[in-house]
Amino acid sequence: MKKIISFLKTDIKIINSYFLFAIILIILISIGYSSYALFSFTKTSTNVIEATVGELKKSGADTLIKLTDNTNDSGLYTITHPKDTTLQIGNDKDITEYRYRGASPKNYVTFNNETWRILGVFPTDDGTGNIENRIRIIRNESIGNKYWDTSDSNNWARPSTLNTELNTTYLNSLTSEAQNMIGNTKYYLGGKNVTYNNGYADTPLQFYSYERKIQNTTSNEFYNGTNPNSWVGKLGLMYVSDYGYASSNCENKRIYDYNSSANDIRACNDTNWLYNIKDNEWILPQNAGTSNRAFYVNSNGHVNYNFVVYNGQFAVRPVLYLKSAVKITGGSGTSTNPYTLGL
Repeated sequence: MKKIISFLKTDIKIINSYFLFAIILIILISIGYSSYALFSFTKTSTNVIEATVGELKKSGADTLIKLTDNTNDSGLYTITHPKDTTLQIGNDKDITEYRYRGASPKNYVTFNNETWRILGVFPTDDGTGNIENRIRIIRNESIGNKYWDTSDSNNWARPSTLNTELNTTYLNSLTSEAQNMIGNTKYYLGGKNVTYNNGYADTPLQFYSYERKIQNTTSNEFYNGTNPNSWVGKLGLMYVSDYGYASSNCENKRIYDYNSSANDIRACNDTNWLYNIKDNEWILPQNAGTSNRAFYVNSNGHVNYNFVVYNGQFAVRPVLYLKSAVKITGGSGTSTNPYTLGL
């Protein structure tokens, strides 16, 4: 620990010293020096103690959160989801997350010596019930066209072919530094039994809830058959809600309207930074009304549910959550000066 200040070597009672240290701590935090609010104590005699103020390095999540509400044109915004007792997360209190939105947010980051993008900072369950804010990233380009599953199942946790490839072959191909930054995460596997009504009336905002539902309320509503509601691992895909929230205030647009693109999220293509590869791309949610169909982002920008998981190979962009200890070590988040990471 870097020693910045050594003080209070006075012959006073220890209890009074600790009280004074607490006052100094409050002052430091109140004037914006929370990064220095770490004390260590050494007892030098019966009634004499020495305190050292040390520097705390902020987590990467904390660094980014300070840029919310588009501070410095970051493109990062605060989203709050109200408490919902039917969800796996946020069933006892509101959930606050921080998402990058718009055409060109400052969310570029170097990971595995490649260009990735930061989806945002999210309250994240590591699979044990421990929830903390963690940075979530997505590869900027596809790793190639893949099948979602070659065994004709939309159960990601089985595991599906794509799940296996991402969490073995692809994961093992990453640098050791990159692998050490990835934390286990509880991925939510909810989808929807979508009914066709001139397109799909559901919105990304609604899908945020569908993805996280604890259980079906009617048969095959969010999960097909006995498909589980979650899976714990390292690498996954983005959600429908991720794609919708990446646009500028289009989370209430339909994911697809057969009659008019003006009524669905294609109207937001120009303000959606995730609409960058412009290719058919697999995403995580299942079509709960069938046992072998999953959702994908269509090359024209809308979200489709009706494709058999083994019928075609679509683009794949891996998604992962960094460990909470990962820090932002440099960069500004632009395409020419991406963030750099360190442990």
